[in-house]
Amino acid sequence: MNADFFRNFGLYVERDFFDRDTCARLRSEARAGVGDPATVRQQGAEYVVNEEIRRTQLARVSAASEALVQRRLMELKTTLERHFGVTTNGIRPPQFLVYRQGDFFRPHADSSRNPDAPAIATGRRISMVVWLNGERDVPDDESYSGGSLTFFGLMNDARADDRGFPLTGEPGLLVAFPAQRVHSVTPVTRGTRFTIVSWLEGDLA
Repeated sequence: MNADFFRNFGLYVERDFFDRDTCARLRSEARAGVGDPATVRQQGAEYVVNEEIRRTQLARVSAASEALVQRRLMELKTTLERHFGVTTNGIRPPQFLVYRQGDFFRPHADSSRNPDAPAIATGRRISMVVWLNGERDVPDDESYSGGSLTFFGLMNDARADDRGFPLTGEPGLLVAFPAQRVHSVTPVTRGTRFTIVSWLEGDLA
């Protein structure tokens, strides 16, 4: 679904957050810097690799590129706080994610309201995703198929909580949403999906 559709459900959408040249440069860095598998939190504070839940790679980029992304995201802090009606006090370092064919992330939320959970699990207030390439059915070197960021529980109706709404990624697109919103990434069926994720954080409400 077109990103504009999700504005109806309170998500924050900004196109061309990064221009195509910047997307291409960051994508190239991420492609060259693919490193360790991404992890998921198990019971308690332990983070482990579990490819039955999440299969994707973290990429290393230059300090300058990481600083650029973090600075640009911080420029949105006040706008996002006003949009979502929350207060935040910092930002998590951005993660550059590389989803290859077959990679996915099962439904999950980025934050927990359980006061016994570790701070890293309770502190996330706003999730932010930036696409460095787009989802297209027509094969080319700069796009992918599948790999849709899919949101659940948008209808405010418990009977529809398991109905997912897939968002079609675009180069340079930024989407932000409450960190407790359940979402997933469907399996990539062709190509490689490049995204950046980060979170604005604050105290448990």
